[in-house]
Amino acid sequence: MGKLEILFKEIALLQSKYDALNQNEAHAFNIFTLLLKSGDEVNLHTKFIYELLNPKGSHHQGRLFLDLFLKELLLDTPNDRIEIFREKHNIDILLQSSDNAIIIENKIHTQDHSSQLSRYWKKVKGEGYKKSNIHLIYLSLFGQQPLEKKVRDKVLCISYKEEITAWLEKCIDEVETIAPLRETLVQYLHLVKELTHQVTDKGFTMDMKNLLLRENNLKTILDMESSIAEAKIEVQFNFWQTLLSNLFPHYAFTFYNTNNNSKGLKSSIRRYYKQQKNIKDYGVKYQVDENLSFFIELRKNIYYGFEFLEEEDISEEQREVLNGLDVEWNEVSNTVYWRYPNKRLNFKDFNHQNIFDLIDEKERERDIKKISDEIIGLISAYEKESLCLEK
Repeated sequence: MGKLEILFKEIALLQSKYDALNQNEAHAFNIFTLLLKSGDEVNLHTKFIYELLNPKGSHHQGRLFLDLFLKELLLDTPNDRIEIFREKHNIDILLQSSDNAIIIENKIHTQDHSSQLSRYWKKVKGEGYKKSNIHLIYLSLFGQQPLEKKVRDKVLCISYKEEITAWLEKCIDEVETIAPLRETLVQYLHLVKELTHQVTDKGFTMDMKNLLLRENNLKTILDMESSIAEAKIEVQFNFWQTLLSNLFPHYAFTFYNTNNNSKGLKSSIRRYYKQQKNIKDYGVKYQVDENLSFFIELRKNIYYGFEFLEEEDISEEQREVLNGLDVEWNEVSNTVYWRYPNKRLNFKDFNHQNIFDLIDEKERERDIKKISDEIIGLISAYEKESLCLEK
């Protein structure tokens, strides 16, 4: 038996050991994901964080969680009364004292649009707060900058991966003796770690580290990096081929990328995994109507929807049809309506079972058929409603 085969067997045994432990300890049970989608910004994350920050929240801990949050962000803790609002002026969470205001914009799988951060800042300033006393916080999974460049000098970018995780851990420590509250926080922290790709089992991490540091195993794994990249390229290429084969009998999608790379899909996929800088989005699109295309695109995740080419040429009838479609969009802006598939596909991190399912031909065909059927249904519904309006 070769060295690599022995190493794989040891890794498999280690994984099996911790899978069994997790099963016995019911780690997969999470009340949040049982009731809501894990990435639901409004009804799950914003609502839960608001409840924790609210001194009048049902946790009955007064300002405990709020003060820990402000301390984590190195913000001054006002001594006077703090009011907290959700969706006031369309702001996700707004904290207000007599002198200070804190705006929290929460983004899980979406980004800011339509100068919304500037509008929120001006709205709060209009209530009489000094510029220096308005704190604009942009909360995302990994701490990325907002798209709106003109507010970047005013905004404090925080992440679920760093600040929210650290804050939750401190909250859990403070309520250790209050079992119902502690366990609720533990489950939410587990969800946050899953969303931000943090290993929730430190025992497995330590054992894996020790295994890789034994007998030059780390070099063996690193020598495989090129082969791993080629495998990722093949999995993603097979995804696009299967998807397009399902769509082509109905709609003639064409390939595009924002890098103007003329070499096509396979070249863009290879560049996606092997070139670390200046990676551009790419995908396929179909012109549905005048000034309107349907696109399927890859950034980190696959997402798709309708996009107007020129905002000034949008007709009221086109927008009326799109607004009338029976679909839950992840985001709607002036020019784009888009959503993720129900089974999220993150080809960048490449670390979720949804991606690994694509390796098996039957699983791949089944999953991609669901996506292609939805896309065909969306375009067909738009075309049907457009014809009805014309009549």
